[in-house]
Amino acid sequence: MNKKLISVILLLFCVLFGTQNAMSQLTGDHRELTIYQIMVASFQHGEGGGEGYNAMWGPDGERKNGNLRGIINALDYIKSLNVNAIWMTPVFDASKASGGEKLQATGYFTNDYFKIDPHFGTDADFRELVAEAHKRGIYVLLDGVFGHHGGVTAPSPKGNRIDTTMTKCDRANGGMGNVAYPASLEYFKEVATYWIDEYEIDGWRLDVAPQLLQGGHNYWIEVRQAVEELCAERKARGEQWGTLGYMVGEDWGDAANCNEGCYRDGGLVSCFDFEGKILISGEMQELTGEGLLNGWDDVKKVLSKPTVRGYLNDEIIPNLFLSNHDGYRVADHISGDYFYEKLMLRHAILAAYSGPVTIYYGDEFGDTSKDKPGAQKDNYARTSGHIVARNADEQRLKDYISAVMKLRAENPALWRGTAEFYEPHIVGADVLVVRKSDPMSDNEVVVVFSDKDIALSLTPGSEPLQVKALVPEFVKIK
Repeated sequence: MNKKLISVILLLFCVLFGTQNAMSQLTGDHRELTIYQIMVASFQHGEGGGEGYNAMWGPDGERKNGNLRGIINALDYIKSLNVNAIWMTPVFDASKASGGEKLQATGYFTNDYFKIDPHFGTDADFRELVAEAHKRGIYVLLDGVFGHHGGVTAPSPKGNRIDTTMTKCDRANGGMGNVAYPASLEYFKEVATYWIDEYEIDGWRLDVAPQLLQGGHNYWIEVRQAVEELCAERKARGEQWGTLGYMVGEDWGDAANCNEGCYRDGGLVSCFDFEGKILISGEMQELTGEGLLNGWDDVKKVLSKPTVRGYLNDEIIPNLFLSNHDGYRVADHISGDYFYEKLMLRHAILAAYSGPVTIYYGDEFGDTSKDKPGAQKDNYARTSGHIVARNADEQRLKDYISAVMKLRAENPALWRGTAEFYEPHIVGADVLVVRKSDPMSDNEVVVVFSDKDIALSLTPGSEPLQVKALVPEFVKIK
């Protein structure tokens, strides 16, 4: 047998069994998602791919020419973080959209929902990206902007059109759009299902999601139904990918706001947890000493069931995060001693959260963005992505995040379990012990938070667990 044939057989074996093994580690439960968010234009530029853009709303002197090839080249690095999904900001063609290049580069005002932006790459690049991500056990989520666009004039492949009437959503301060429903519903149901069936993507992040609340109706009901029906059909015919159908909305506000927004009438079941972000990231508040403003109460609140915070029911799964592309980075809120430890603490909360979580690129290194020239408060965080630590502290943070996300992936108690809280009395330290348990798998994990270095025996007579200040320890009990 010649060497070329042997190589082909080995490659086929890796593709078939490597993909199968990667898939077997994923359950399809939306709560297990650990997502890595990528701002396409500012993340990575790969040679031989799209040329990228020259300008984008964001800080001066930062990358603007990111492309799909750069993301493909970074997939092994992304996998090393032990995440299982990527969310990319919009990749649809915005090269002819109204508003100029700075806006076009963001992707949020497309002129063609059925075409990849040539600045980012080609159709073949995108297919390769999806296939390579799936080979590594990584889901692919696209950013869907279904309430506003940048000048779409052509019909969809099936002949549907957008009604571009200027609209205002039902909810106060929900934002203006230029997509009117129900006239545009069939068009956007087609967009939502086209990319799943044609490219095998696994779900959607939904920009300014309240824009689909119009005329007393939540049109996410119909869009979600179309996505779920297609995913069920694909799964029934034996497809491995394009079956997840995860949909997460951008709906700013607390539980009450979201209940009246995208969760209304069962439209969506997952929206980004802006309230949780504020509680644990340090946004809108300053840290006191080495702890959170409200001590461990904020951690307990975030790790409790959704109804504890006022959500409609416990089937709702808010997506917890620390930063995104529309504001400051989490590290911008951190100051004083224990800088990297404070960031470890916050990512440990993500790892211990029952529900989907999202990490914004660069936060794994403690990147900062505040007050950079050329930026505004809604785009400071669009800094140049890098996939190599620049010093030992950055590497230490990245390694800790990778380790706790691996524990999250391996322990259902962390991503879907219920939490119990204990605050043992230890002189000179504030300590929180979180017990996460999952009856379905009989899995149990304890997470210990402390603001000081301590030694703690989890059970009488057991070897004391050494816990460093602000660096939570995870212990698998069973």
